[in-house]
Amino acid sequence: MGQECATVCRWDGKVSEGKALLEGDHLLFRGGFRLRILFRELTGAETADGKLILSTPCLGRVELDIGAKAGDWLRRIRNPRGLLDKLGLKPGDKVDMLGADPDPVLSAVLDAAGIAPDRLAAPRPDVPWVLLTATGPAHLDLVPAIAETLGPKSALWVLFPKGGRAFPESLLRDTARGAGLADIKTCAVSEVTTALKWGRRKG
Repeated sequence: MGQECATVCRWDGKVSEGKALLEGDHLLFRGGFRLRILFRELTGAETADGKLILSTPCLGRVELDIGAKAGDWLRRIRNPRGLLDKLGLKPGDKVDMLGADPDPVLSAVLDAAGIAPDRLAAPRPDVPWVLLTATGPAHLDLVPAIAETLGPKSALWVLFPKGGRAFPESLLRDTARGAGLADIKTCAVSEVTTALKWGRRKG
């Protein structure tokens, strides 16, 4: 998940307190009004007196008062981490892929990095990375079997549709924790897909 902080937003003659959420390719503001600022559409990005000032053709000028975080957020906006980096994958990594067809954004990133995942119907042991695309509750039935095959340094990424469209996120968490896994981090894959990383629970 991205970074979040309380802020005061000024936009289009309006002023509202709320929360700003910094994701990999966009920034969200939720308060008296809502804004979604895509970094690829930015025509300007700067800071002044603790304010993050962003401009796009559609929204115009947006000011977010985030104090000491302004400089760091500006750096992250100007130099966003790529999806491969956020997932922790490197070119040449061995990856197994299970479940439904992956998000096209992920497929393109893996292909560009020269990573050719093995598509499997069932998990196998001692693979550093396992990617499970779950588009329905039935795909979560694979989680306990995957958990049994994960090594101490292996990790499972479960990719699923945002917004609970396929199943409640609580169902995934309950299933994985019941299989002895611990959640590590979340990552936005695309505008429609998110991912949750799991590893073997220690102790």
